[in-house]
Amino acid sequence: MTIIELERIEDHARRGLPVAPEDILILTAYLRDALQAKASAEAVASEALQKAGLNSRFYTAGMRRAS
Repeated sequence: MTIIELERIEDHARRGLPVAPEDILILTAYLRDALQAKASAEAVASEALQKAGLNSRFYTAGMRRAS
């Protein structure tokens, strides 16, 4: 997914134009991958902080279980 593709989808949505089903599928797959990468990065950060003996209000044990 490129910025241009995202902007095209956003433009269609803002103008009330239909968004092609294949664009919606591509977008949801992209978002799923992005959210999974975020969850993985948070889990790695949380584990690194734990191993270092540090506490963080941003990376908690509950976050690791959720990812």
